[in-house]
Amino acid sequence: MMPAAASLNDTLVIHSYHQGMRWTKAIQSGLESATKPYGIPLHVNYLDSKRYQSPDYLAELLDLYRTKLAREHYRYIVVVDDNALWLLNQLGDEVGETPVVLLGINDYSPDRHKNLKNVVGVLEQTDPSDNISLALSVMPDLERVYVIADNTVTGRALWKSMREFMSINFLDLAVSRVGTQSFERVFEQMAKLPPKSAIIYLSYYLDGSGQYMSSDDFLNRLTQTAAAPVYASYRYLLENGVAGGVMTSGFDKGQLAGQQLVKLVNGEITEFPAFVHNHGQAIFNYPVMKRWHLKASNIDMLVVNEPQSWLHRYQREIKVLAITLAVMGGVIMLLMMIIRRLRKGEQRLRQSRALFAGVFDQSFQYIGILDSEGLLVSANLTMQDLVGRSVLKYDQPLWQWYCWPVPASESLKDAFATAGIDQPVRLELEIQSQDDGTRVLDIVVKRLPADEAGEPQLLFEARDVTTRRQMEETLREREISYRLLYEQQPVMLLTVDRLSRIQSVNQFAADLLGYSKRELLGHKVTRFYDGDTPMPQQYITSTREGVGPRVWRRQLRYCCADGRRVWIRETIRQSQGRQHLLVVGEDITSTRELEEQLAYQARHDYLTDLYNRNHFEHALETALQESRDQQALHAMFYIDLDQFKVINDTAGHEAGDEALKQVAQLLKDLTPEEAVLARLGGDEFAVILHHSNLNDAIAFGRRILKTLEVAEFYWQSTRFSLGASIGLRMIDGTAGSSQQVHAQADTACYAAKDEGRNRLHLYRPDDEELRRRQREMEWVSLIRRALAEHRVVMYAQQIVPINPEAGRGHHYEILMRIYDDSGELVSPGVFMPAAERYNLAHRIDRYVVSEVFDWLVANPDAVEALDMCAINLSGQSMGDRDFVHFLMDKIRSSGLPTHKLCLEITETAAIGNMSEAIRLCTRLKALGCVISLDDFGSGLSSFGYLKRLPVDIIKIDGMFVRDINDDEMDLAMVKAINELAKTMGKQTVAEFVETPQILARLEALGVDYAQGYLFGQPQPLAELVAQLSNRAEVV
Repeated sequence: MMPAAASLNDTLVIHSYHQGMRWTKAIQSGLESATKPYGIPLHVNYLDSKRYQSPDYLAELLDLYRTKLAREHYRYIVVVDDNALWLLNQLGDEVGETPVVLLGINDYSPDRHKNLKNVVGVLEQTDPSDNISLALSVMPDLERVYVIADNTVTGRALWKSMREFMSINFLDLAVSRVGTQSFERVFEQMAKLPPKSAIIYLSYYLDGSGQYMSSDDFLNRLTQTAAAPVYASYRYLLENGVAGGVMTSGFDKGQLAGQQLVKLVNGEITEFPAFVHNHGQAIFNYPVMKRWHLKASNIDMLVVNEPQSWLHRYQREIKVLAITLAVMGGVIMLLMMIIRRLRKGEQRLRQSRALFAGVFDQSFQYIGILDSEGLLVSANLTMQDLVGRSVLKYDQPLWQWYCWPVPASESLKDAFATAGIDQPVRLELEIQSQDDGTRVLDIVVKRLPADEAGEPQLLFEARDVTTRRQMEETLREREISYRLLYEQQPVMLLTVDRLSRIQSVNQFAADLLGYSKRELLGHKVTRFYDGDTPMPQQYITSTREGVGPRVWRRQLRYCCADGRRVWIRETIRQSQGRQHLLVVGEDITSTRELEEQLAYQARHDYLTDLYNRNHFEHALETALQESRDQQALHAMFYIDLDQFKVINDTAGHEAGDEALKQVAQLLKDLTPEEAVLARLGGDEFAVILHHSNLNDAIAFGRRILKTLEVAEFYWQSTRFSLGASIGLRMIDGTAGSSQQVHAQADTACYAAKDEGRNRLHLYRPDDEELRRRQREMEWVSLIRRALAEHRVVMYAQQIVPINPEAGRGHHYEILMRIYDDSGELVSPGVFMPAAERYNLAHRIDRYVVSEVFDWLVANPDAVEALDMCAINLSGQSMGDRDFVHFLMDKIRSSGLPTHKLCLEITETAAIGNMSEAIRLCTRLKALGCVISLDDFGSGLSSFGYLKRLPVDIIKIDGMFVRDINDDEMDLAMVKAINELAKTMGKQTVAEFVETPQILARLEALGVDYAQGYLFGQPQPLAELVAQLSNRAEVV
């Protein structure tokens, strides 16, 4: 693998010597072995400075490499031996920052690379002078040492190192240099050396005359002719007859240098210079040692080429012989064991044959032996009983017997053809038994070993599996039924293991979630949950041992593949082994959505999407509680639209709904987010402004008025103005209950309307007008409680016929009363103004109609004696569509005679709601009811409206009747009204008849009926009817 920092063609290697030199070759091999695994390319150059050492030659090399380095840029440079280092040091400027790896340097000193900036390499740990010490160790009597060193750069450097050693160590030796003679002279001189001498070879490539000779040739002749052993520093020279020396290997040096280069490439060397040392080793050549009688006295000395002992020399052959003998012995032992086993096997075989003969006939399985043609050789009794002796054929193949159906016969024939000794054939086939009909057999056909005659045989073995087959079919049918039931269940069915992984799932669950079964199986069920829902296995771990299966139920949301969320009601139960959870999930999304919708609708207004009255009441309670507990100051605004009725009457209810939506949006834009804005009903809104003082509250209310004042509502090209009146009640220490605060704000709102509309009125406890309205609100509260608690009682007052031609049955008007909180009766004249003002009149009318009709239905005798029962209706009820529908349904469903039912409406209410009054009267008359116009004459234009109203009876206002004896004007009015009614074919009733004189005047005028205290005060309905019945019986 090539280091990240390296690049192609980036390393230059410069050898000092020529390519064929063994030293150079060894170093290059070491370099390549270290760098090749890393893919570092090496560009190798050779200076050949061993053979050519002239100054001119070196100068030419210097110029050549200066040009080379100027043109070619290398990332790293490796220099080998002294001349290469000298050359590169001279080219320090051209080298620059390029890291340089050096090795093979003799007589090293830092000055030799002073011009190079980033140097690493391998330094010689040994010195040529070490060979003197080594020679002394093996030649204790050594007296003379001859050092062979030529005049090359290497030779001079090595000799210099030798001289320095001798100058430091004063040895009793005569050391002389051989370096200027010719090669022949050197050989002659070394052949004539005196005894006790040694030769140390450093370098001799060039002789004194400049002739060149390779180290191999030189040393081969030197070691053959010399009269003393030769020592050297390079290991490869052992092949040339050198006795030994403290030696280094060129390959090892190259490898170390290559390792340094790899570290440079990898960035592991960051500080320079950085060197490693190459240690030499004392090595001797055994044949040469024997020749010179040298003895290696140090155990660290390595002796090479030493002859091997006989045992060591033939150790391979000895091993082969030993293994052969061992194998033969093993084979003999194995043969003995096989023979013993064969004898035991024969004995067991005889026993097995005897046992087989007994089992063969006694076995409950069907067993037969057949020959190679399928003919039966023998069969046990069980098989004979199965097919019957008449079917058993020894002259036909087994599959041709009549007991086999055709398909079974063919299958059996194929089985016999394919059966083998090691590959028996197994199959299930039907057979016709002679006693039990069709049976199912589990058959095995196996080929037996050949008998003594060499004839192959087959074993036919079968057992009856009919019962098992029937059970399997039953189970399969049940499995299919269960699977169909499981898949078609309209609920989710899941099986979950302890790790929450889905083990099984039905199709309904997959369809509901929008995944395929494969996408669900194996995944955790929690992956499909919406949110951090507890994992099902928590239910497993929560169950104590010994406790029976438990069932848990919960509701949670699942995530579908398309992003939808569905609500699931889960029923979770442990399996029998408690290793799984069984989950049944019912889709309750529609139910939950309905619940959420209902919960939302319970708190919000359906039309405007604001909060409704119910939510507002809760918020008001909370605000009051905060005011009491924390002395917080809040404000409540009661907002009533001023022109809403105009929009409804002019453009219709659809326009009114749109107007309410627009007002709601305007209010929502004005209201702070923390405030509570609600629609209380109709055109009434309310706001709770939290943590607001009086000034801020008034400012907020004025913003609402200003916004609604300038706002305009358009409907079908018609422009309507919007405005409102606002009642403000501060929620402070003076606030009472929520009902009181609400009523006070409502009262303040109506005060604002009375002041001219589009105003804000602040409720103050000392405001007299608001006190009056407060009393009205108290009546309103009393009315509501009375209706809810059934404290409304039915009274009635008799209406007496004056004209003898009028009917003689019971005729009375229903007059209701309510009980106040102290139990006292309160008449309508006290509370009805408040009821009409606060839209409660139609509720009272509904209550009265229901009570009276129910009483009449429950008292058929009273209905029989009844001539007419008059029930008052308020103006609000005439305009209330719900009440009108209720009244019509009540009349139809009661079964009462409609001609005995009289509905009274006041003249003022009829004139104020003329269109509604006409429609109502027309519908009631269509049912057969009688219509009475009450308090006639009190209006400003009574006679003008009378012609339009389809009424049957006119009740003359009592303010004209009570004074007809004394006031001629009242008498004239009564006379005119009566005559007009007669002219229009209507009957008349005079109210406030309190004296016989008034009755006499009315009789003279021809009035039909009279009503007043002269005939009796109002009393409970049942009592009045009983009294009238008693009078009729007396008469």
